[in-house]
Amino acid sequence: MNTLIVYASQKGSTADCAHYLKEQLTGEVTVVNVKEKIPKLDEFDTIIVGGSVHMMKIQRKIASFCSRYKKQLLEKKLGLFVCCYTTEGDAKFFDTFFDQRLLTHAKITSIFGGEMRYDKLNFAYRKLFQSLNKIEDFRKEFVEPEINYEEIARFAQAING
Repeated sequence: MNTLIVYASQKGSTADCAHYLKEQLTGEVTVVNVKEKIPKLDEFDTIIVGGSVHMMKIQRKIASFCSRYKKQLLEKKLGLFVCCYTTEGDAKFFDTFFDQRLLTHAKITSIFGGEMRYDKLNFAYRKLFQSLNKIEDFRKEFVEPEINYEEIARFAQAING
């Protein structure tokens, strides 16, 4: 099996997930940031596409990649993942990120979780979280997000199988 993982990462969590996923997959696996030169998709049996979600939108470069290569993606074994702080979602959750035909065709879709990388937040987000942390009820309810390595392994198992 020859697999391509194409991802977009804003703060680094999605890149970490893509590389961890690579370790779980069998066969030859190539991992490419969507900002880099994309290899010819004809060379791969399986294509996995993932990106992080911010303000309920996936990165524009991932949306563009899926739109541009939709026909080829529909001819391959396909996996789709997102990294975000929402740990559970129904099928409709993915409808806002990926084309319905790609979702229907995909062997598996998954949410890999994510991490807050405070050191990489821009000034506005840092100030926002500093302000929120001063609110007692926010801190009481806030659960620090994490990468779900078990979910990544489950995703890999579905692709490998």
